[in-house]
Amino acid sequence: MISTTVSTRISNTVSNKELFDYWYSQVKFKNEALLAAPGHVETFRLRHDCTNYDQLWQSAEVQALPKLERDRAIAIIKYECTARVLQRRAGRLRDQLAAVEENNQALDVERSRFRRVIRLLQEKLFGKDQEIKQLQAKIAALITENEVTKADSEQSKAYVELLEKFEELQKAYSAIEKRKKELAKNNQSLGGRVAHTKRFRKERDEARAILLEQKEQIDQLTKLNQTLEAQNQEMRRQLSLLRPEQSL
Repeated sequence: MISTTVSTRISNTVSNKELFDYWYSQVKFKNEALLAAPGHVETFRLRHDCTNYDQLWQSAEVQALPKLERDRAIAIIKYECTARVLQRRAGRLRDQLAAVEENNQALDVERSRFRRVIRLLQEKLFGKDQEIKQLQAKIAALITENEVTKADSEQSKAYVELLEKFEELQKAYSAIEKRKKELAKNNQSLGGRVAHTKRFRKERDEARAILLEQKEQIDQLTKLNQTLEAQNQEMRRQLSLLRPEQSL
């Protein structure tokens, strides 16, 4: 606290600057958790709970001063404790803000990297979806061509070739299915942040159902074609039997 020499001469020769400098050096800090607490903290609470303000102004040296000098010393103590604790709190908050900003910058970099990965994966998935749509359009066109071709029993060779093309498309579609499963697995390894897998599975199941339905239709038409061919052969046979009678 104030030395005996300063205490005895305080009312006569000690300047304001000497008093401010002295009490500045006597301020001590405590309760660092409250100093660094987020949100608003009242100034009087910081002064009382985070500095030795109460110990200083209640000290025997201060209380022994004449009333006017005591009031003067207490006012200076209050000012120094308040100013220094606010400065210290501002510094702690600035340090926290700098740490948060640094962390946010790191998170921004990570988010940017992750967005790039997701965008690349989406491009791959969407690209495969486009290929599937093109294949589905080709399949639909081939099915239409198949129906027209089967209407003429004399074009059975073309019908067989069409079936072969259809099987090739099915193999190509299966290969793309396999690739999409691999991409979906890679997508799951990223934490499941790409939500297009469900839609893809739904489209895949619908495509499979369409393929199965078309295959059944092809089987039915094949059987019908065989029946028609049998009927044609029977009609030719009957015509051949009638021709000798017509010559008579």
